[in-house]
Amino acid sequence: MGVSPEGSGVVLRPGIVATAWHVVEPAERIDVRLADGRVLPATLVGQDPATDIAILAIDAEVAVFEVGPSPSLASSVCSIGNAYGLGLSITCGVVSALHVTNAGFNPVEDFVQTDAAANPGVSGGALVDSSGHLVGMMSAVFASDADANIGINFAVSSDLLERVTDAILAEGHVTYVEAGWQLERAGGEALTRLAAPVVMGLAPDGPAARAGVELGDQVARIGERRVLTPRDAIGALALVTPSDPSVPVLLSRDGSEHAVELVLSPTGAPSTQITKAADSDCPYSAVVCLARQGVFPISAFDPVASATRVGESLLVTNRHAVADHVTAIVHTPQGPKEARVLASDYSGDLAVLEVEGLPADGLIFLLGEEGSSTPAGSGDLYTVGADIARQQIRVFSPGELVLRPAPGAELGRLHVTSPMQPGVSGGALVDAAGRLVGIAVGGGDGRYEAIPRNQISAVLDGRDGPDARGIHRTLGAALAQCVEAVEAAQGGSAGPALIEKIASVCATADNQGQLLAAGRIAARGGANDRAIDLHSAAVAQTPNSINARLSLLVSLQLGGRFEEMVPHARWVVEAAPGDPGALRFGVQSGVWGGDLELAEAAYQALLEADPRQAEAARRFIDNAPPAPPRQ
Repeated sequence: MGVSPEGSGVVLRPGIVATAWHVVEPAERIDVRLADGRVLPATLVGQDPATDIAILAIDAEVAVFEVGPSPSLASSVCSIGNAYGLGLSITCGVVSALHVTNAGFNPVEDFVQTDAAANPGVSGGALVDSSGHLVGMMSAVFASDADANIGINFAVSSDLLERVTDAILAEGHVTYVEAGWQLERAGGEALTRLAAPVVMGLAPDGPAARAGVELGDQVARIGERRVLTPRDAIGALALVTPSDPSVPVLLSRDGSEHAVELVLSPTGAPSTQITKAADSDCPYSAVVCLARQGVFPISAFDPVASATRVGESLLVTNRHAVADHVTAIVHTPQGPKEARVLASDYSGDLAVLEVEGLPADGLIFLLGEEGSSTPAGSGDLYTVGADIARQQIRVFSPGELVLRPAPGAELGRLHVTSPMQPGVSGGALVDAAGRLVGIAVGGGDGRYEAIPRNQISAVLDGRDGPDARGIHRTLGAALAQCVEAVEAAQGGSAGPALIEKIASVCATADNQGQLLAAGRIAARGGANDRAIDLHSAAVAQTPNSINARLSLLVSLQLGGRFEEMVPHARWVVEAAPGDPGALRFGVQSGVWGGDLELAEAAYQALLEADPRQAEAARRFIDNAPPAPPRQ
């Protein structure tokens, strides 16, 4: 279906085709190729990104799948799909697991797991039982680094598929019910009693509170579904429609069972304030709060940093957090564990940790072979990382995407307003659906940066590179020497010898953050040419970094190189029209660099961003003093 990428679809109703939303989301036109070779135009009826389901309409009489009963474990199933765009093919296997909710692909999951081979192009295809009845729609694949199928594949259950399809056909969208609770995984004493999520927050007068649910209760069952985790609860409630009058819930309270009946509300009901338990510190959605389980505090070269889980025993953090260390300490709920730092030929600010004994049922962020490695558009982005003061993993207040990486910038970064602070480096940047967008790096003054998700794949793939050990050792050692030299120069004016040492080792480390720090030391010591070289290297590595551009503008200004400032000042004025600091550079470099059009554009933007500073800018433009001489 579509032009790029190709996928698969299943006919659920006459003229109605279900497929995976990620297959058709990027398409400008959608075509459906039938088994008899005909190619028909399709219309998008509606989509539900939370479950990755899209519904299409075609004008053709096509046989409709008969939906079968829920399969049993180890029963035979077959996957039918358009693998690699080569046409329909069938692979068979067995049902490996049912009601999988923690695969991490979608905010709402109720998967049938199978070892029936599924390759790119099969998404949206059918999973059928031995009678040919539909038991699921193929949706997601765990693949090896080489994109080879490894026998862990997921299909949206037919129950969830029909529930979403019915809603889209009836209303054009899916409305989910809201219980009015905030759940977290059981831990400590609660987990010794029962594996079931703990109620950590209640909406006043919400369905759960009205039913008698109390803080500290464990939710053992929702309807007929046994619940082990908060994700299980999300999956179970997703099958409940707003027209259902109520759903039975079995609670465990102080070792005793309590049965209650929840009269549910549609998502978006007026009651949004949550009464939280004393140790709950996440006022955001459940899927965003769940992201905390995929981030761990670590200690290595940097005494406090964060690491993001991307595999059963794999974490990713910033290279500057580990530098030349061969091990790191990962602080887990079960206590500290030693991790190995794995070599990779990736040269950016990421490093891979391998550690055994991470929580078996913990969240693992999935990179996936499909989908964008940067946010698709506007929307809240959250930093998840270690809060040093609170000594816990925390979700920080949301921000937005400002700039994507520059085209062709291999080590480019996401530039966001999502707050970051010391300790979060190596943590996760997630979207409103809790999906991993990037790895937090840091920043300041409202300008923060993260390494996009595609570079996580690069650092993982680089473990097999022939030069991995050499590159890893060289960059790690140079980074450690750079940081130590920069710290030695802090608080005073560095002499020529120390500046040369800093410039040399920091250039070898080739780490954007350290290039900026080294450039500032050089500028403070009067070595303007060195500062410009270092800051230029940082801009070359991350061209869309507002922080790097501003640092370069400062060093060019100190060197009196105003004409050279003009293209960089023009860039920051266009990239950050609401940032008074960036706009001041536009005014100054425009006047002293001979580009009055730039100066006037920056002034007009300042009128909106900061009228008081705009007054000073106007005086400067009209009565500018002579430009300082070039240093």
